[in-house]
Amino acid sequence: MHYIIVSDIYGKTPALHDFCKTLNTQYTLVEPYSGQEQAIENEELNYENFIKACGHNVYTAMLHKQFDRLTEPTICIAFSAGASAAWRAQLLTSNPHLKKVVGFYPSQIRNYLDLDASVPCEFIFPYDEVHFDVTAVINELNKKQNVICKPTDYCHGFMNKRSLNYNEQAYQYFCNYLTSNDF
Repeated sequence: MHYIIVSDIYGKTPALHDFCKTLNTQYTLVEPYSGQEQAIENEELNYENFIKACGHNVYTAMLHKQFDRLTEPTICIAFSAGASAAWRAQLLTSNPHLKKVVGFYPSQIRNYLDLDASVPCEFIFPYDEVHFDVTAVINELNKKQNVICKPTDYCHGFMNKRSLNYNEQAYQYFCNYLTSNDF
């Protein structure tokens, strides 16, 4: 199985590279900065940088192009802004090689609850978000075919080793989950 890994607003980082290595398989990295590592200053500044460099619509278009180019069975694993872009892009492609989308803490998905899933989509949510009611979003998404939502007890960013919200136990659990045969 091939993987597409879609970064959050921080793009290509050593922590994301470490995550990709845990998959122990071929992967393609999609990130908003054309391979240039960004200094991680604080979330607000990095978000502004993301909007200037790419933004949500361009990020979705980038991912849509990647989905359209797939030539082998592929699972997309995406984080934050990348997970929301994956939700939008999966509906735009008709490529049968995209087999599944797994999105961690897809906060912008709250603005796209009218979309449907064309492939199985699994979203792992933090227990809370500042800008919206996580439970309400999960309830809306759970009404859709091909969508599974998993609430967690962790904060947004728990899979990112450079985040203040990083949680080693959650990271190990979900890395094991993603590399298991049950996945």
